[in-house]
Amino acid sequence: MNKKTSILLIIIIALVAGGAIWFFVGKEPVEKEPVLTNLQVTEYQDPAALRKVIDELEDRNLKPATIFVGGELAKNNCQLIKDLDQKGYEIAAFGYALDENGEFIQLADLTKEEQEEIIKNTKEDIENCLGHPIAGFRSQRFSQNKETNEIVRDLGFRWNGSFVVNWHPEASFIPYYSNDYGFSIVSIEGVKNSGYVLCDTAMGSSGKTAEEWRETIQEYFTIHQKEETPFITEFHPYFIANNSDWWNEFIKLLDWFQKQNIVNLTTQDLVNSFCFTCGE
Repeated sequence: MNKKTSILLIIIIALVAGGAIWFFVGKEPVEKEPVLTNLQVTEYQDPAALRKVIDELEDRNLKPATIFVGGELAKNNCQLIKDLDQKGYEIAAFGYALDENGEFIQLADLTKEEQEEIIKNTKEDIENCLGHPIAGFRSQRFSQNKETNEIVRDLGFRWNGSFVVNWHPEASFIPYYSNDYGFSIVSIEGVKNSGYVLCDTAMGSSGKTAEEWRETIQEYFTIHQKEETPFITEFHPYFIANNSDWWNEFIKLLDWFQKQNIVNLTTQDLVNSFCFTCGE
């Protein structure tokens, strides 16, 4: 190789290397697709834990969100619930029953009359506190049957979040109005090949660690981002606020969410985004 050829080769290598550096370093990063995200918070017993969780969402501007509350919590902490409502959070009804030991009873195991009393009283307690109707309902552990859904329809709820993708055939990543049910169906996602959904208590009771929970939420969020579908996950303040491991992972998750391209919506906003003729 002569001198001129060597010099030419060096110039070519320099140009190629420079182009590669520009491609990987100087190239403008591609912004990821925004994800319509509905953060759901469910609380029935611990108002202090609810405040603690909401404060963290507020600090990161991860709002609005939907807050499911029980009737007793609304009655006994009405000012807190009204304040959250006035800040733009959606207040929805959390339907649940407890046995004499304080353990949850599945709504679907109750009679229609028992279910109706629980759901109706919860709705009335919340609406009496807020001074206006509420739109949404969800049952504890997504427990439901034909009678549950008839009650939800007849009480005038506009949407029902008691459905799980990979569990219920009606469930869908996209909220939609069901003429058969008479309300909009909103679905959280069941983790594939498991018996739990994308929430803290479900994964904790299935033996998953707080770190595994956070990593799973992040994994599924990324999947929804690629597929351009809405993302829903649920937090339980009474559980995460009183457990240091879960609380630390919750903070890490919120910090991670803050760095993502998220469009935060309430559940009703999410329904409105996809439903143009609901109930018409």
